[in-house]
Amino acid sequence: MSAARIAVLGLGNLMRADDALGMLAVQRLRSDPRMPPSVLLIEGGTLGLDLLHPLDGITHLLALDAVEAGVPSGTLLRFAGSDIDMIPIGKSVHLLGFSDLIGALRLTGSAPREIVVLGIQPQVIGWGTDLTSSVDAAVPELLDAALEQIAAWTEATLVPASAPSLCAAMAEPK
Repeated sequence: MSAARIAVLGLGNLMRADDALGMLAVQRLRSDPRMPPSVLLIEGGTLGLDLLHPLDGITHLLALDAVEAGVPSGTLLRFAGSDIDMIPIGKSVHLLGFSDLIGALRLTGSAPREIVVLGIQPQVIGWGTDLTSSVDAAVPELLDAALEQIAAWTEATLVPASAPSLCAAMAEPK
């Protein structure tokens, strides 16, 4: 079995209150001293299929996002394996994009061996640049769960993340 290449993908829109969760979580992980330097952190926003190239060669994918599941706001949610196909996508444009992204990766034979989605039930997805108090209070639990998942995966020898940052990859001339 080849060495693991782990990526953490933050999804969301920084201008849509709690929907910014995934992006903000990746930003916090970037400065967290517990984060292994070999793990690729990607601020994926709402890019959907534009993330095919940055995810090429990733064996383990952890996606962080606000997930509308009809539970109390601030609830931590985890989806793995076949559960990922059951993630509610009706109220989140980028989760539909994520579903399309995973489908495209599967069709091209380049889907990660393992995919986990960690999310928090949002309270507000309207315009705004701050997380609501219930979601903000749950962020430490989300970060701890993300780091626990990464630790479980890092038992394998890691290949250093050598992919360019998403911003650099998206800015390259075509």
